[in-house]
Amino acid sequence: MTEPEEVSLDHFLGGGTRRGRTHLLRIALLAAAVVALVLLVVRFLGGTDSPFYTALVEQGSITPLLSERGTVHGSGEVALAAALDGTVTAEGVPAGGKVEKGQILATIDAEPLRSTLAADRALVAAAEADLEAARGARDEATSKLARFEDVWRRSGHRVPAINELEAARTAAERAAREVAAAEARVSAARNSLKADSETLAAAVVRAPFAGYVVERNIRTGQRVRVGMKLFTLAASDETLEIEIPLARAGSAGLDAGTVAQVRIDAMPDDVQQATLARVLADSADAPGSRRAVFTLEKPTEAIRPGMAATVEVALPERKNVLLVPDAALTFEPGSTGGAHVDGNSTGRNQPRIYLVSGDGEPRRVYVSAGAGDGKRTEVFANDLKPGAEVIVGWRNPPEKH
Repeated sequence: MTEPEEVSLDHFLGGGTRRGRTHLLRIALLAAAVVALVLLVVRFLGGTDSPFYTALVEQGSITPLLSERGTVHGSGEVALAAALDGTVTAEGVPAGGKVEKGQILATIDAEPLRSTLAADRALVAAAEADLEAARGARDEATSKLARFEDVWRRSGHRVPAINELEAARTAAERAAREVAAAEARVSAARNSLKADSETLAAAVVRAPFAGYVVERNIRTGQRVRVGMKLFTLAASDETLEIEIPLARAGSAGLDAGTVAQVRIDAMPDDVQQATLARVLADSADAPGSRRAVFTLEKPTEAIRPGMAATVEVALPERKNVLLVPDAALTFEPGSTGGAHVDGNSTGRNQPRIYLVSGDGEPRRVYVSAGAGDGKRTEVFANDLKPGAEVIVGWRNPPEKH
């Protein structure tokens, strides 16, 4: 009877209640810790409540990578232009293909020229008929004048009358002039027929020599005009070059002898080396532009003129510069309409980035973009500091209305 009495006494004194409350408190604390841990994990995995992905503006070094597209060129290049207006009804070897001398590259439908040729032939026939008639009239006038002069001599200049003799002489001279004019018309008509025939023959575009198609500027069904460039052919693949534009910032560090890596589209795993041969300026197609010409050092036999390629050049290292991810230069808030602007707006084409302002809204900052390495780009802007939070993308894109 003693133990039950002790339990009953503890219960009476409140000892059991205190232990129960302690147990509940421990459970509550454990639950709170679990909730806090869950919230921490969710915050870690889900990020902040901001709708943007961001990165920090860095200050550091970068080795710029110039990457431009180009086409492999060969030696002895010749451009083939359209000799007549018409529609391309067939096309031959594509760019990069090998051709033989006389091989058909394209055919131009020139139906209007065929009608012109028919008219030319009719003019030649008419001119020849006129010439034949003029010669007959000349022969008759010449014979009549010869008879008159013979009688004039034998009659002692008594007959025919002097005016008749002069008229015969004038008629003979006029007939001779008409023959000369008819001969000129025949010559002109024949020359026109010959020129139009040669032009029609040029409707079939043929390779003037054995070589490679560097460029093909036409397609089936395309309308072409006289003088339009159709193809560029290279006679040889002994020396292969690649020409690329130098429009991007940071290309000023290129000097003769700079080594580049070349990746041919048709064989992307086979990296070639090329050396900068020269820099060209003031292209007729783009005044003020600059172009770099690289010579392939040891091209494989599979590389031919006309193949598309990418040229990659590591430029001199840039130190202690401000850097942002490339994605920051392509991000646009879109229809949010809440972007603040810093700096002077100099046009929609100027590069820009967006920083996160104090109220969480994107703040637009116009920058000057320098060189990049394919991941980061050097930027210049007033009041832009390292550590600034720059937007690189949407975490929660706004709904489109």
